Amino acid sequence: MYNIPFSGNLTADPELNTNTASGIARLNFRLAVNEGERGSDNEKTHYLNFTAFGTTAENAAKSFKKGDRLLVLARVNTYPKTVYLENAEKELEEKEITMVGFTASDISAPVRFATVDVHKVAKKEGGESSAPAKKAPAPRAAASKPKVAVPAGGDDDF
Repeated sequence: MYNIPFSGNLTADPELNTNTASGIARLNFRLAVNEGERGSDNEKTHYLNFTAFGTTAENAAKSFKKGDRLLVLARVNTYPKTVYLENAEKELEEKEITMVGFTASDISAPVRFATVDVHKVAKKEGGESSAPAKKAPAPRAAASKPKVAVPAGGDDDF
């Protein structure tokens, strides 16, 4: 199955659960993903549920909080769920529905509207990452912008 990119804002702090049967960390989170032009009649917000596992879950839980803008690569995950709905006679009927969620393979923060501090983590056995390995390098000094020569008559492209 292919990974689909999503861009949206966290609706709440992510919930990390390390007490799973497998012992693998699991992170549940929800993104508000906007569709359509802001302020227009076709603007719509979708609230999508995501799950991440392992070090992706652990690192994301330490890195992100409610309101943060995220880029998430994820695959579709469908599963059955039994619900009880009230019928016309006010009796509960059991119905089987299909739920849709997404399993995240990568989570990051876009730098279009914010800055990000990246800190590498040490690798555990099997290639998985764990605690921070070392302090991140100092930020690089901004390079000076190259001077652009504009012809005397001007140039409409600039």
